[in-house]
Amino acid sequence: MPGGRRLGVRLTERALTISIGDGEVLSWDRGGRLFSVWADGRTWRRGLSGRAWEKGADAAGRRYRRPIDGVALDEVVERAAARARGAMAALAGQDGLTGQALDRAARFDAAAARADSAAFAALYRDVGMLPPDRYLSLVAELTEGCSFHTCTFCDLYHRPFRVRSPEEFSRHLSSVRAFMGDSIALRGRSIFLGAANALALPMPRLLQALDIVADAFGPGRLQASGFIDPKTAGRRTEADYATLSAHGLRRVYLGLESGHDPLLAFVEKPGASGDAVRGVTAAKAAGLHVAVIVILGLGGDRFDEAHVADTSAALNAMPLGAGDIVYFSPLVEPPERPYAALAAAAGIRPLDAEAQRAQRRRIRERLAFAGAPPQIATYDVGEFVY
Repeated sequence: MPGGRRLGVRLTERALTISIGDGEVLSWDRGGRLFSVWADGRTWRRGLSGRAWEKGADAAGRRYRRPIDGVALDEVVERAAARARGAMAALAGQDGLTGQALDRAARFDAAAARADSAAFAALYRDVGMLPPDRYLSLVAELTEGCSFHTCTFCDLYHRPFRVRSPEEFSRHLSSVRAFMGDSIALRGRSIFLGAANALALPMPRLLQALDIVADAFGPGRLQASGFIDPKTAGRRTEADYATLSAHGLRRVYLGLESGHDPLLAFVEKPGASGDAVRGVTAAKAAGLHVAVIVILGLGGDRFDEAHVADTSAALNAMPLGAGDIVYFSPLVEPPERPYAALAAAAGIRPLDAEAQRAQRRRIRERLAFAGAPPQIATYDVGEFVY
């Protein structure tokens, strides 16, 4: 290998990893798709879509994160393919599964990566966002777009809302299986029903979709999850959630955003905090795990105190515990959506990063759970690559 550095090759049921010395680690899934490179103190992450991010520190030690594409991304992919070819040469005569995996990685050059991205684009239309603990889930696009699309701060879904027919959904899953091939070993351990708010579909349609997923991937593999809005969540009964659980649903992701109802009305988020509390209570009673998402900085300085007080109260009213998650997501103000203009017109000053961190601390200080607490984590939408 370069400079006579030590070579390590590790093949697991999910991925191939090559390490070179102490300064370079590259990973491909079992289908030969590059998904991670760490080298020279920087990290590159490539998704199935072909989108990629670079993370590192500049000369002054400031951390950065930026998207990469075009020639810069081609160079990362070509470098990885060259490392795989070098490993093959160093392990001359290596056969079996490791040899096959190295060969696939070596052939995943820039041209292959671009072709793969085009195939992804033809298959998936609107993978707007996944929760951080589901970044490696297999997305099953039951719906496109968002079922209400009124939130003034959200710019994740750009297509009109549409539900796939059972026949179309089944064909979609067949195409997903064909596209993924052996890559499914990395991403197919859980299924995420997309795009936005898929769990808000009427119960008969949702149960039918879960059964179609089970038929496509096997009930033993099915660990399904998805987003649901507070309004719909509050209408579902414990019996509804128990039935969904019996058909493979394992976790519900609920965008509370805030426990302060006037703030939810200001940002045009359907439902109220009471709906969210009822929905989480019913889902937990049915044995499901829940993840609740809170947006930091929403409503700026005007809503700061009420956001903290009512959000902590709403979270405390939910029977959250071990296996559940409370996500804190820093507000992003996309220029294409009306939130920033509406806030400015109302004289609302945004909270900077330090003020948002302080808001998170103040909410956490007020949280009290009866038993083992849920996990507390960050949901940074800028980190997402699928």
